[in-house]
Parts: sequence; structure tokens; C-alpha cells
Amino acid sequence: MGELRILGKLGDTKKVWDPENWKEVETAEAEFDRCIDDGYTAYKVGKKGKKGSKMKKFDPDAGAVIMVPELVGG
Repeated sequence: MGELRILGKLGDTKKVWDPENWKEVETAEAEFDRCIDDGYTAYKVGKKGKKGSKMKKFDPDAGAVIMVPELVGG
């Protein structure tokens, strides 16, 4: 199962998908792309103590992905 966590003003939103279910993958990818278009940065969570990595393109086999909004200072 894949998991997309979107950090936002109202808290943490979670979307899950089964990599073998094309409809769920399509929905998760659309949400990922929407977040990227809105200025979020995507991070693939590392497994078993390994370092995670930044993502620019949706990967249905990524496992856990965290979407972080753009930080604005001032």
C-alpha cells in the first residue's frame, strides 16, 4: 500500500492507494500533481532507517510520501 500525507493549514491529510489498483494510483497521482502545482515539495520516506529523498514525479511504488507546503518567511 502507498500512503500520501499532505501537511497543511488544517493538519495532516492522508490518502492511501494500492499500487496494483490503477484507479487508486490515478487518484493518488492527481493529488500529488495538484500539490506540486500548489508549491508543495514531495519527499519519499526512507525504509528501515535509510535516508528518504525528494521526489519530482509520482511513483506508485514509493510507499510513504510526505507533501510539505512551501515555507514563507517574513
